[in-house]
Amino acid sequence: MARKRDHVIALRLNDREYRYLCQQVATSGLPREEYLRSLVMRKNINPRPCTHHAELVRKVAGLCNNANQLAHRANSIGMAGQGSVDEMMRIAKEVWREIKENY
Repeated sequence: MARKRDHVIALRLNDREYRYLCQQVATSGLPREEYLRSLVMRKNINPRPCTHHAELVRKVAGLCNNANQLAHRANSIGMAGQGSVDEMMRIAKEVWREIKENY
């Protein structure tokens, strides 16, 4: 059951304060009321991730999964062949390239 919010508080701001509030709300990605409630409750408010963040995380996760598969293969035979080492280096370089291009 959702909590009822029966109390309304009027807040007057000058133009500068209002612009600042709007900027902070936009940065947070939260609705204004939720942003203000978070401030009152002293919750951490983190900026909304950039639009390509989720795509980059998916790509990096996929590359890390490939690297993990190579490590499992190397552990199963007791050593890493040069091909596995080269593939790990390629994956590491691709991760850094993705990060540099998008951040």
